[in-house]
Amino acid sequence: MKRYIFIITIISSIFILNGCGSYVDGYEDGYYDGTRDYNDNMISLFLIDKDGYSAGDIAYSCIDEDNNFVGEWITKPNGEFSFYVGERCTFELDGYDGTPDDPLFIEDDIGRGKSDIPYECEQGDAGFTDDYGSFDYLQDDRCTFYF
Repeated sequence: MKRYIFIITIISSIFILNGCGSYVDGYEDGYYDGTRDYNDNMISLFLIDKDGYSAGDIAYSCIDEDNNFVGEWITKPNGEFSFYVGERCTFELDGYDGTPDDPLFIEDDIGRGKSDIPYECEQGDAGFTDDYGSFDYLQDDRCTFYF
């Protein structure tokens, strides 16, 4: 009898815990958090502030190489954002004071700055990210990056 109870417990546990996986789709807390789902062939980079802290919850939207609107998201709490090669993404930098007071950096997953990314900001700054991934922008600017 104990054997049957043990087998039933194991089988029940398998079915109950079947939904507990590690797949992250923006709904892990029971509500949509606004971040973009990562898919194959996507690139993820990180938006970081001058103190090395992540710049999370920044709204951004992307347009593909055919000028089709792809969608709107927010950077993840760790500053991560994702895109496909050829997309251009616009970041809403509301609440940031601009350079040189409040510089932001685009980095890869091991903290290396991503240089030579073309960008333009609505308030006039444009160019390429420097060797540290930094770019010039003004207070509460909107900057578009051409990935």
